[in-house]
Amino acid sequence: MFISIKNRLIFLLIIFTLIPFVLLRIVAYPRIQSDLQDVLIRNLDGVGHKQSELVSTWVSERMKNARVVANNPLMARCAKITREDKDYADIVQYLEVVKSEYVLKGVLVSNDKGLVTIASAGENVGSDVSEMDYFKQAVLGKTFVSGIIPSEIPLTNEYGEKELGMPTMFVSTPLKDREGVVLGVVSLRIDVNALNELMLSLKLGKTGETYLVNKDGYMITDSRFSAHLKEMGLVKKRCTLELKLISRETGELTTGVKQCVAGNNGFDAKGYKDYSGITVLGVWRWLPEFNWGVIAEIDRDEGYGAAYNLNYIVSSILLVLAFPIVMVAYFIGRKTSIPIIKLREVTEKMASGDLTQRVDIKREDEIGVLANSFNAMAKSLDEKTKEIAASEKRYRELFNSIKEGVYQSEPGVEGVFTFINKAGAELLGYSAPEEVIGTKVKNIYVDQEDRKRLCEKLDKDGVWREFVSLCKRKNGESFYAERTSNLLRDEKGNPVTIYGVFRDISERKKAEMEIVESEKKYRLLFNSLKEGVYQCEPEVDGVFTWVNQAGAEVLGYKSPEEVIGTKVKDIYVNPDDRKKLVEKLSTDGAWKGFVSFCKRKNGERFYMERTSSLVTDDKGKPFRIEGIFRDITERKKLEDELQESERHHRQLLNSLKEGIYQCEPTEDGVFTWINQAGAEILGYSSSEEVIGTRVKDVYVNPDDRKELIEKLEKEGVWRDFTSYCKRKNGERFISERTCNLVRDESGKSIRIEGVFRDITER
Repeated sequence: MFISIKNRLIFLLIIFTLIPFVLLRIVAYPRIQSDLQDVLIRNLDGVGHKQSELVSTWVSERMKNARVVANNPLMARCAKITREDKDYADIVQYLEVVKSEYVLKGVLVSNDKGLVTIASAGENVGSDVSEMDYFKQAVLGKTFVSGIIPSEIPLTNEYGEKELGMPTMFVSTPLKDREGVVLGVVSLRIDVNALNELMLSLKLGKTGETYLVNKDGYMITDSRFSAHLKEMGLVKKRCTLELKLISRETGELTTGVKQCVAGNNGFDAKGYKDYSGITVLGVWRWLPEFNWGVIAEIDRDEGYGAAYNLNYIVSSILLVLAFPIVMVAYFIGRKTSIPIIKLREVTEKMASGDLTQRVDIKREDEIGVLANSFNAMAKSLDEKTKEIAASEKRYRELFNSIKEGVYQSEPGVEGVFTFINKAGAELLGYSAPEEVIGTKVKNIYVDQEDRKRLCEKLDKDGVWREFVSLCKRKNGESFYAERTSNLLRDEKGNPVTIYGVFRDISERKKAEMEIVESEKKYRLLFNSLKEGVYQCEPEVDGVFTWVNQAGAEVLGYKSPEEVIGTKVKDIYVNPDDRKKLVEKLSTDGAWKGFVSFCKRKNGERFYMERTSSLVTDDKGKPFRIEGIFRDITERKKLEDELQESERHHRQLLNSLKEGIYQCEPTEDGVFTWINQAGAEILGYSSSEEVIGTRVKDVYVNPDDRKELIEKLEKEGVWRDFTSYCKRKNGERFISERTCNLVRDESGKSIRIEGVFRDITER
């Protein structure tokens, strides 16, 4: 059925001008709305994950504090201590220091029967805690974290008043002697307000909040909206242990809390009613090691506000633009189609053989130019036809003298050969060009889709240089052909013919494939490594040119392809580190063990250790940097924690009145460490003055040192060893010491450590 181009053009203009807007409303808008919702849930899930990590870290620090206190050598006495013991007051003072230092509500020590033997101020000495979970679990030999419970003694509340039943919690750990026997339990009463501040520290919009729940569905940290909850009558004093998170509609736990206390991690993107009756979006994570759950919620109206506004805006714009677009499309289509119809009528007459036809269109635009060009073409067409025939004869003779194959074919996938030179026919396995002409070009391809790809490329760009494909000869033998093809169009832009040159490159292809296979094995080898391996440009602003799979994953990417092309300096938190590396490599050529602070694709920061080398060409000019890197964040964290632990250990030992020391395990060994009290007993003003001096020089009789070494080598320990010693100024005193010989895993002596005191007065 014939349809006028005028009507077709008007219809298509209207359709194509409206399609983008319709697609925007039908496809793009729902996608954008979905993406907005996904981003919100991901952000909310990230908040829940971050709060979970903060809570776990906070509790782990409290557990570490408990173990530090229990490992104090003085604490072993506390299981059997009484008020009459001379050290009682000193240990109480120490517990008060611990209470202040660690921001605790109290510290208490009980024996293995559950009787409290000593405690900080405010705790009941002599009370029986044997039925408490924190005692029962710790006396079995493990550090225990209790739930948040009402206090059994009056504690100072947030208003500065004493209150019985205040929310509190305990962290307890076993108190052991040197042989590892449990003597009792050290229990820390934790200040729950610190946990409240941790949960309230993260602001989540105007209506969002994060809080903790216990396994019974009670809120165990204060709500951000506690003042409003008091006005509603849901709580009287505070949310902790008072507010049960129940939906007003169902009378059961809210959806998020019910899922969380069941031990599940997840989210609800559709919304549910919270404990105050508001529809919220929620994310929940269960912490099984503490029987707590982390809930993050935000009002649905606030969370999806941007998506609701987008729907209104998009709908309004479509309605406003639709009518004028339709009218404009109608008039443009009508005006444009009239000269095109005239051109069609003249073209049909010329196609029938009447070359005297002319187009009578007077316009000052592209269509007018086209009409004039058409008339000029008709005039010269007859003359050019004769010239082309003569030229074609000359060129055929020339092409037959060339060793490469030269061909012409019809355009399109189904096109046939219309010309081929003798060399081309022989490459395809034919004895003469006449055998090839008329056969379909796609039949020479092993994969006929290659012909389709060639036609699409030529239709788009007009030329495809050095296109390589697997072809076959007349007898079925396959070979690799490299061709350069061009698409010839007529004055109207219509494809007329495809022409080009091709050659057999099977031998070259074989060599290239061997190189590719070798490189593939090389890439597989590096992708099997756990460390990141990379190559990059040698400038400060240089980009990655190659990275293995492990390297991409360390940088937060799924594949190496995502990394290639990105600037190397963008992975550094401080871009000057890249500049330092480039300068170092330009001077020394390599840098081993270089550590810097870097960041992944998502912004997460980590410590990276790398070894890099600068590769230069024959003239000494740098052309790439290559190296190996790894993530050492965990190792760095452990080193920092070890230093922090050692600092606390040193501070504790320096607070003791007895001298504590470490030295080399030989008769002429020197002091390697000593606390402040020990330095003062030996007459020095600081520990640093003692370190490096010979231990036997403090003895009046140096044979005492020899006797001590022999005793320790035999038995490993000598308790209450007494000898005459001398201070730095030569003053003599009587020293009583207990010493241990420390050996490594192979039994080799590595150091002597011990405690000594001045007992001259005694």
